[in-house]
Order: sequence, then C-alpha cells, then structure tokens
Amino acid sequence: MFCGPVSAQPLFQGSGEREDWMGTYFQGRKMGFTRVQTHWTPEAIEVNSTVFFQIRSESIDQPTTINQKTRLSPNFKFLGFSLLQEITGHRQQVEGKVEGNRLIYRVKSRGFDKEKSIDLPPDTLPSSTFLLNLMVNGLHVGQKGTLPLFLEPFQLLVDLDYEVLRREYLEYEGKPVETFVIKQNFRGIESVLWVAEDSSVIKEVTNQDFESFREPAEIAQKLDEPLTVSSLITLSLVKPNQPINRSDRVRKITFRLEPLRSPELVPQDHRQRILKTEVLPNGFYRVTLEIKTEPETNSGLSNWPKESSQDPKYLEESAQVQARHPLIQALAREIAGDMPNDWKVAQGINHWVHSNLEKELVDTVTALDALQERRGECQSHTYLFTALARAVGIPTRIVNGLVYSKEYEGFLYHAWPEVYVGEWRALDPTFGQDLVDATHIKLTEGSKEGPFDLMEFVGKVAIDWFKS
Repeated sequence: MFCGPVSAQPLFQGSGEREDWMGTYFQGRKMGFTRVQTHWTPEAIEVNSTVFFQIRSESIDQPTTINQKTRLSPNFKFLGFSLLQEITGHRQQVEGKVEGNRLIYRVKSRGFDKEKSIDLPPDTLPSSTFLLNLMVNGLHVGQKGTLPLFLEPFQLLVDLDYEVLRREYLEYEGKPVETFVIKQNFRGIESVLWVAEDSSVIKEVTNQDFESFREPAEIAQKLDEPLTVSSLITLSLVKPNQPINRSDRVRKITFRLEPLRSPELVPQDHRQRILKTEVLPNGFYRVTLEIKTEPETNSGLSNWPKESSQDPKYLEESAQVQARHPLIQALAREIAGDMPNDWKVAQGINHWVHSNLEKELVDTVTALDALQERRGECQSHTYLFTALARAVGIPTRIVNGLVYSKEYEGFLYHAWPEVYVGEWRALDPTFGQDLVDATHIKLTEGSKEGPFDLMEFVGKVAIDWFKS
C-alpha cells in the first residue's frame, strides 16, 4: 500500500552511466526498440537515445532510426542537443544549443543547410529528458501540472499536461518494481507511463495502440516480421456509415466528425464550413461539416509572376521543401515556361508531379529526394509540388487530412497542397486533381506542425456522411 508524498530521490550523483532498453509494439506486434544511455559527471549529464522501427512496403524494408544526444547541466537545465533522423537512407540532422532564453539550431538535409532560432519560455524542457526533471523534484499521487516542452524532432514548442495517478508494482525480470503511474497529454496525444524511482520507464501505453515495455537488450532488439505499410493503412482507415459511390464526382457532401477535443480543431475555408457543433455526453464534440468540390472557375486570377500579398512563410524553403535548390528552381522555370497566369502555372506543376512520380508507399522525406528518386506517397508528391510552386513565387501551403478511398471504402490520412492565385485553391498531385473533390477533409496545415497536429485525430475520429 502506498500513501503520502514521496520525496525527491538523488539522481545521477557523482559519476556513472547506465543503459535502458525498451521494445515497441503496435497492436501487440513488435515493430522496434529504444535504447537510452545516460552518462553523468559532476559537470554535466548526457543522455543518448536511439529509436528504431521498421515497416515494409511491397517487399522493401523501410527502416527508421532516430539518434539523439541531449546535454543537461548538473541541475538538469537544458544546454543543447543533436539529432540525426534516417528514414530509408534519407537523412536530416539538427543541432542546437541554448543561449540565454533562445535556442539556436541548425537544420541540414539533402540540399538544405540553415541556422534558425526560437525563443524558449522559462523552464522549457527537452521532450527527451523531461521525466528527469519531474523525478528529481519529487512526486506524489494526485500531483498535476503543465510543462513547457521543446519537441526536438519537430522543432516545436508544446505544453504537456501531466498527472500522477497512483503508485503501482510492475514485474520486471521476475522482480516487482515500484513505479509512479503518470498520465500525460499534449495536443490530444495521450499516454500513460509507469516510471521507477530511478526515472527509468518500465511501461508506456498510448491512446493510438502503441505500447513499450522495458526489456533486456537482446530481447528488445529481437523484432517480429516487419509490419507492412498496407496493414498500417488498414489499421488507420476510418470507415464511414456507408460507402461513397463515384466519390470523385460528388460535388457536395455533409460529414459528421466525432469525437473532437474542440470544434476549433477543424479549419474552415471556401470549400468547407461547419454547419453545426454539438457537445457529447463525455464532454467532447461532434461537428457537422459541409465540404464542396473546388469550383471550376477562379475569380481571383492574377498575372504571373508578381509580388505576393500573402504571408512570406508560404514562399519559404525548409528542410522538407527545398524551394531554393538549383535543380528545383530550374525545373520550376521549365514547367512554367510562358504560361499566362499563376493558376495555369500551378496546374502545370500539378500535372508534371502527378505524371513523373511513381505512386509507391515509400517515404522519400523531402522534395529533392522525391525529384531525384521519382517515386513516393502523398507527402512526397505534396513536398515536391510545394517546392516547385514556391520556386516560381506562388504561395503554397501544405494541408493534411482525410480523403475517401474507393479501394478501401473508407477514409485514409492524406496530404495535398493549396496555392494562392488571387484566392486559395486546393489541388492534389497524388491523384492528379486540379480541383480536389468533396471527400478531401482538411484537418491541419503546415509541413512541420501539420503532421504532428494530425495525431489529434488518428485512431480517434469517426465519420458519418450524407449528401447535402
């Protein structure tokens, strides 16, 4: 029986090191592992982590490895980090150091190398080591709070809400281990952790069917047959109340989406608008949404090229969208040729990307990778379209959401671009649509924030539909 608060335990006194391994499972199937090596001296603490998982597409293995080194002061203050992500041979590197209240970091990928900075709110913690700060300050059942986190893989600031639910024994290698059970939530992504007093995680369970368990090194590294991309697609498929016949020809559809943490999560624009919001008994929301096919006529045509009135971020290059790379710029100029206006240029880019990239369920990571390998899934098509459009001065944003699949008779998570050509218009280079159909449900925007924010919906949202 546990009762009363537990005082802070000394962590990492003097000098030493330790290694922790965890196996990662999706719906009960082993798909990867995590190794964390912690080294400490009176001068600093260094945490080195490796995350590995593997999936398979059409008999091709697609390994993903994330290596990170996080540096902390002896009193657990964030000093800096380095991160190397490798996905099927494609690399992105990020290195950062804290200077006062700012984090200065450098991002490198194929054809991209740029230094950036971000203001850090007071007491911001790196997501990779925030548990150390919680444990060193002491925990008690019922304790709750909000921590400002920096997500190193995304270079984003988020607030993490946590609550210590209880204390509990878990068995590890035949022995009981005393743990704190901690629930955490950020942007709708929830997980429960069982954490020992030495800050090691014994178990983690997410609300998206991922589980991790502390395991000996040899067991953690022993993987099952890789999950296939198609099986992951099937598992994330959102089945509606009824199939949509000839979905690409339906001009207007009304959808009901639930449960949502907030109705404000769903964006509205010229194609989609919220008709009704209802509060569900559990405090979540149901949203009734009307979506139309992109209209054939463009009321805002503008001459091209011209200086844009839109936010400059829609013309920026990034590690995923290398709009300033010579190969991208040369191809963009070639496609644009002497077309009379920006909408015609956007359509030309859409046709080129659709026709020249093989439709394969492999992640080519960036626009330049997609161009050089000439294959990829929806994100690869969207990154390349965005880079080409921005290269010739057309403001472009990446959106993420759901689209209906006739093959699966359900909705799949998908990415596509929108361009500003006197007005915002959506295209789909993966499907070759100049006018996206009414089954494209936009849920998030942004190449960096969008995929992360999409996790608000994956595995949770249900859809009903009927014709308007």
